[in-house]
Amino acid sequence: MLTKNDLSQIKTVVQKAILPEIKALKQSTKKDIKTLETGLEAKFETGLKGLETRVNNRIENFKTEIIEGIEESEMEIIATVDKHKADKEIVGVLEKRVVRLEDNAGLSPLPTQ
Repeated sequence: MLTKNDLSQIKTVVQKAILPEIKALKQSTKKDIKTLETGLEAKFETGLKGLETRVNNRIENFKTEIIEGIEESEMEIIATVDKHKADKEIVGVLEKRVVRLEDNAGLSPLPTQ
């Protein structure tokens, strides 16, 4: 039967035998963790840059759409104003014709509004 001293000696021998392997395993694990960490950081940075690029592109597209919408609205406003001016000129010409016709016909002028 083994004594406490025998067990202690066996424990010491086993610890000394596996200690280099444990140290090597710790170092390997630290390196693996560092490699994984570096890889994840790189993937995160790449993903973050890609996301930033997509967001910036989307913002530029929105800016372009807004500017195009504003320009289109400005053109519609200008066209409406031009049409209003043309309509106003036509009304002026027609009013003058009515006055001339009334003068030629000897009728009293239309009441003005």
